[in-house]
Amino acid sequence: SSLRLWAAQAPCAMDVESQRIFCAEQINVPPELPKILKQYTKALIRENPTEGAADAGNAKLAIYEWSAEYFRQKLAESGNHG
Repeated sequence: SSLRLWAAQAPCAMDVESQRIFCAEQINVPPELPKILKQYTKALIRENPTEGAADAGNAKLAIYEWSAEYFRQKLAESGNHG
């Protein structure tokens, strides 16, 4: 459609059917996010929750479960529960 063509040519294109954003300036990244992700990544590597996983599916599940517990613990430590 002509609207899709216009959106594709705009400096910050947006898929009008799914409302996805394609322009970095439209995404608000909290300034503390890089530090949070760095700490999380280091802890994930250090703890290695995938050790002993039988296959990729089990490895993913182990990472998801470990991650959920990691962030629950961080939330409890922060004293901010919502």
